[in-house]
Amino acid sequence: MHNSLTCGEAKSVTMQPLLSVICPTHDRASFLPGCVAPLMDLERMDVEFIVVDDASGDNTREVVLDLQRRYGEDRIVSIRLEKNSGAQVARNRGMEKARGGMILFCDSDDVLIASGVADLAEALSRNPDLGYAYGNVAMTDESLKPLEGMNPIGSSFGDSPIEIAGYDWHTMGALYRRECLERVGPWNLDLTGSQDWEYQARVKLAGGRGLHVDTLVGLWRQHGGNRVGTKAFRPDYVRSVVTACHVILEGARMAGRSDRSLRRRLAKKLILHALESGAAGDAGLRSLCFAAARGALTGDLAGEAGCSFLSLLPAWGDGSLWRLLTGRKLTG
Repeated sequence: MHNSLTCGEAKSVTMQPLLSVICPTHDRASFLPGCVAPLMDLERMDVEFIVVDDASGDNTREVVLDLQRRYGEDRIVSIRLEKNSGAQVARNRGMEKARGGMILFCDSDDVLIASGVADLAEALSRNPDLGYAYGNVAMTDESLKPLEGMNPIGSSFGDSPIEIAGYDWHTMGALYRRECLERVGPWNLDLTGSQDWEYQARVKLAGGRGLHVDTLVGLWRQHGGNRVGTKAFRPDYVRSVVTACHVILEGARMAGRSDRSLRRRLAKKLILHALESGAAGDAGLRSLCFAAARGALTGDLAGEAGCSFLSLLPAWGDGSLWRLLTGRKLTG
């Protein structure tokens, strides 16, 4: 079990010499200064903030130049992609440039909490056997006011294979040792959605031991701009989830960590996306998701039978069945 740890005030311990923060951005110039500033005065640690401009069409370049004048070009590292390629490509480019012994990923509309990041760094410093440490991230509105009724993202998890497919930390909530990420490998370029979930699964499989630190690491701003994730039905997102489920399952099998509980968890996710696709009138995607779910359940006779039964039901009832299984209403 990954035990929780609460870090107190800074102690006299030897820290990694450099923290690299990798931040993709696309047309979010107004948010960028607020994302960068909190870590620029982080005590006892040097920080390089790698801004990867994913072919923005706004004044991001001018904002980055201003940040470099304010904090120094060695601390604000600028990379610009010539065409809009997605966050996963931007993160991989940032990794190629990063010099730090510790790595943190964030998005440009996120706001990091310096004290929380320091707590994670201290946890890694005090526990050399850790590959990564992660804390809590709170959801907020556009003005950074915490959303009522929403629990922070961040929780301990056990060693059971089913936990591989859990979502236990937000992208900006984790601080990794460089060697941990070298074992995990690059972000998956085939995914347009669920990138962080699939990456987190690979961290659990290959990244070594992790630790949940009970500290607030960041604020996840909800706003009206474009986001990778969305509640509306997106066929490209669903196809990406199918790919992510396959990658996770294959990785678990190769690591000897696949069992019925993990396969059923992944299959349930695929079945829900099949029902979502059916409710949206996308018969091809519905069939694809059901086929992927049956593939995940191979050898589980009861699971395969249940999945096949659901796939034979008329698609006009998929929305009602989705609501029955989730307790929520589908959005258009």
